[in-house]
Amino acid sequence: MIALIDILTGGFVRKTVDAVFEGLYEGLFDKHDPVDELDAGDIIGIERLGGVYEHYAVYIGSRRVIHYAAENGDFGGATVHEAPIEDFLDGQSTFFVLEFDEAGKRPNKQEKGYRSSPIYRKNRFNTGPYLIPVKDKFRNDDDILYIYSPEETVARAKSLIGEDQYNLITNNCEHFAIWCKTGAHKSYQVERVLGYSAHRPLMLM
Repeated sequence: MIALIDILTGGFVRKTVDAVFEGLYEGLFDKHDPVDELDAGDIIGIERLGGVYEHYAVYIGSRRVIHYAAENGDFGGATVHEAPIEDFLDGQSTFFVLEFDEAGKRPNKQEKGYRSSPIYRKNRFNTGPYLIPVKDKFRNDDDILYIYSPEETVARAKSLIGEDQYNLITNNCEHFAIWCKTGAHKSYQVERVLGYSAHRPLMLM
């Protein structure tokens, strides 16, 4: 009888039942947290305001980050400080990791998401949950001359705790995070807005 109803409804019954059991299974058994996939020294970012801008941080382990931000937001009295990753995510379900494969190349983005995010749904049965490449036209980058180890990256981030010289164009959260990993004081967001030749970053090893 159920099979007949399913045929008459174009598979609606089967799809509904499947969705119900899938939701029950995920709610009871799928407790994976994408933060568990992070390693200390990872450079992580998150899109704010629907992609209007990106905010960056250095993950230092134990669900903690160091970032250049205000205590209660990204702007307004920003300092380099340590914070729980929950403060960094601010309720959002997806974030990304910058993958620095080699010197002389711009990093690639790897996006991660919680079970409630489209990233999770899209990748659950593919190459691995919570992880997809973000396609972008990254080019060679002569400013990236060195890639620091995870331990060095964390140490460099900690060395700047307390700095309060934030500037949206010349010294923002991305400048800080990229410098911690590579020594290049630069922001790809600023370059996209001002043009690469108009904003040639300084090297501060």
